[in-house]
Parts: sequence; structure tokens; C-alpha cells
Amino acid sequence: MYSSTEPTKFNVTVAASWLLLIVLFTVILRTLSFLFIPLCFAILVCYALGIPLNFLKRFHLPGFVRIILVVGIVLLLIFLLGKLVMLNVANFQSQLPEYEAKFWEYANIILSRFDISREQANEAMNAFLSKIKQNQLSFGGLVQSLSGSFFSFLGNVLWVLLFMAFILAEHDSFTRRLLKQLGRENAAPILGSIKKINQSVQKYLGLKTLISFLTGALVTIVLTIAGVDFALLWGVLTFVLNFIPTIGSIVATLPPIAITLFQSGSIGKTLIIAMLLLSIQFLVGNILEPKFMGRGLNLSPLVVLFSLIFWGWLWGIPGMLLSVPLTAAIRIAMEQIDATKTVAVLISSK
Repeated sequence: MYSSTEPTKFNVTVAASWLLLIVLFTVILRTLSFLFIPLCFAILVCYALGIPLNFLKRFHLPGFVRIILVVGIVLLLIFLLGKLVMLNVANFQSQLPEYEAKFWEYANIILSRFDISREQANEAMNAFLSKIKQNQLSFGGLVQSLSGSFFSFLGNVLWVLLFMAFILAEHDSFTRRLLKQLGRENAAPILGSIKKINQSVQKYLGLKTLISFLTGALVTIVLTIAGVDFALLWGVLTFVLNFIPTIGSIVATLPPIAITLFQSGSIGKTLIIAMLLLSIQFLVGNILEPKFMGRGLNLSPLVVLFSLIFWGWLWGIPGMLLSVPLTAAIRIAMEQIDATKTVAVLISSK
């Protein structure tokens, strides 16, 4: 009787311990998000910069010179891109009253068919938006709120660059110190896991960046040819949101479609733009990306969806951008631990 109940008690204890550890880990990540978010972005950027750093190493440049060159180039690109985006955002905000007037013009046509007045629509929308953010009804208030979040994120760029500098500085000496401290035999499993994570995440980031850049470039070209306002802004938005799995590409198509309708007033042109943008997302996301990415980071599609929800709840939009690489790194790490190896197999796509 004792022997039959002892395993159950042990399993319950182990499960409760893991659950407590997960909850504690989640609380720490949420509380210290101001620190972990820029740190994770810095790590991902370092992965992306691994190729140019290795390329510069062929010229026998000192480590600090390579780091200064790479960080300087990243800073310059961020500055140039930020200037372009800020210019487009400023122009967009200046035309918001015009877009708002167009919105209510179309909305009144639809509301009149259901015998709903604009005042009633305002009350209903106010009741809905009050649950989101203190009765902000106007497009101006919404854009200012989004802009505030955007510039708050830009304020963390300095932290990202600082973390990058230290991570890159430790890049060459970390393996040597680990081998010296633990010995080659004990350090081999750790170095093997790190190498596997490095290869998987670096491949994912490299291909995903190229695919996202191609998608953003195609969207910008199509919108520019069609004469849609702020084509570059929507292209950059498409590039960024394409890193968010499942919903990012869908959300990226909505603003340019709405602007096309408000700007031209033509339903036909709006439908054509919508079809072109959705075709780009479909062809790139469902044909090119699977062909070049293969199995990617070996994560089940359901796990990708749940990781998007979890990291989005934990860290907001930055968490959505980081969800896939972080989950993949956790899966690879769990493969090395006997107690969690089964979970790693269950969340993989194989």
C-alpha cells in the first residue's frame, strides 16, 4: 500500500515544484520587464550581427574595433530609419482631421441604413473605448497614444546598445573561460546547447529579416505606384509586424487599406489594393517562407500561437516580436534536461 501511493506523492510534488517555479519565473520576468526586454532584443541583435562580425574578423581587426564598427552602423541605421518614420508620422498626424472627417462620412452612410444617429454611435463607441483607454474616441488620441508607446520603446534603444556592447565584448572569451572553469567534459553539454541555440536562432533571424524586408519592400512599391499616402511608413510597419507570427501580417494590411479608402473614396481602388497586399502576404508567407525556412525553429503551430499570447500578455508588443525565438531557445534548453525532455518533444513540430 505504501509503495503504490509513494510515486503519486512524488509526482504531485514534482508537478507542484515545476508549477511554482514557472509562476515565480513569470513574476520575475513581468516585474523586471524594463530590464529583460532590452536585454533580449540586444541578444537577438547580436545573433543577427554574428555574420558581419565574423566577416570583419577575417581582416584581423581587434575585437573592440569590430564592435565599434558594427554598433556604429546599427546606430546609424536606427537613426536614419527613425528620422524617416518620424517624418511620416508627423505628416500623418497633420492629416488626421481630414481622415477623421472621411471616416464619419462613410460611417454616417452605413449608420443611416440602420437608423442609428451619429450621437448614438458616439455613445456606443465611447462605452467600448472607455474599457480600453479613458474614452479616447478621436483618431488623434489613438495615434498619440501609439506614438507615445513607440517613442518609449525608442528610449530603450540606448539600453539595447549598451547590452550589445557588453555581449559582443564577451563573445570571444566566454567559451574559453567556461572550458577553463568546468573542464572540457563538463562544459561540452552546455556548449553544445548554446551552439544549437545560436545556429537555430541565427538562421531564423537571418531568413526572417530577409523575408520581412522583401514583404515590406513589395508593399512600399505597390502603395507608391498606386499613389497611396505614407507608403514608406506602411512598408516599415509591414517589415516590423511580419516578425509577429500569425496576426502580424494581417494587422499590417489594415492601415494602408483604410488610408486608400479615405484618400481616394473609391471602393474599387481600395479592393484592388487590398487584394494586392493580401496576395503579397500570402505568397511570401505561405510559399517563399516555408520553402526557405523549412521547419524553422521546430515549434508546433499551436505552440507558436500560445507563445504569442503568453509573451504578448507578459511584455506587450515587444513580447510578441520576441515570442518565437524565446520559445525556441527554451525548447532547446529543455531538450538537455531529462525532467523536461518529454515536454520539449511535445512542443516541437517533428
